[in-house]
Amino acid sequence: MKLTDEDNKNIQEWLEERCSNIRCHACGNGKWQLLDISTLQIGIDLHTTRFFYHGGIPLISITCMNCGYMMQFNPTVIGIKPDEPPKERISTET
Repeated sequence: MKLTDEDNKNIQEWLEERCSNIRCHACGNGKWQLLDISTLQIGIDLHTTRFFYHGGIPLISITCMNCGYMMQFNPTVIGIKPDEPPKERISTET
């Protein structure tokens, strides 16, 4: 999920409003960087219960500027609508 400039602005405002004193769980640092592309590239096919890597799970990720620790947030709660994955056409023809 590629974030737009408006998405970045909305995320920054949301984080400042709700998490202004957020500290890194690993090192205690308080400086974070918002990652531009935020998708965890792993999923599970509910029909076969197999993992796949092309669908992904939309996430908003921030990284500690000191140690690289990452934290993820749900984009829907923040008000960011994830990209719609392309619908696969299913054919019953053989």
